[in-house]
Amino acid sequence: MSRIQLHSAQIRSASRSDGPRLSLIANATFLETFAGEIAGDALVAQCVDRQASEQFARQLETGSRAWLVEIERSPIGYAMLSPPQLECAHDGDIELKKIYLLSRYHGSGIAARLLETAIAGAKGYRRILLGVKADNHRAINFYRKHGFAQIGTRRFDVGGTLYDDVVLARDCNGNTAQ
Repeated sequence: MSRIQLHSAQIRSASRSDGPRLSLIANATFLETFAGEIAGDALVAQCVDRQASEQFARQLETGSRAWLVEIERSPIGYAMLSPPQLECAHDGDIELKKIYLLSRYHGSGIAARLLETAIAGAKGYRRILLGVKADNHRAINFYRKHGFAQIGTRRFDVGGTLYDDVVLARDCNGNTAQ
């Protein structure tokens, strides 16, 4: 990753009209991350049913916020904060529902910048929660490095197949959440 690419990556707030961009990067990064780990039919169902452009537009209309990372207007990643749907959520919590970056940009510092942007967007909330596939050690280590700690587990449905997630949290002041 050259410094020029790192510095040319722009993070901006996403709007309803960015539904197609969010869907494109969601599907590309989901396939890139989980192809061969999650059954093909479940993977396709996740992309078609839950990551369609209209789904992102609807989420942005109903209380979610998203940020796109682009290089020369090409989407390479995104993050989304949403009202929490996790059982362990309490009043004052927000959920980091999605954060993905194309793998060719891993290790560039862009993911950290994107996470910092999402954390700043959670100002006024008590904790940020997220679920991550239990065997996605790279992601879990990334979140731990940024102050998240495990507070529970859950089952996550991808196309009708259940997978184990760990639930991580961080308080919005940077302290490890309980």
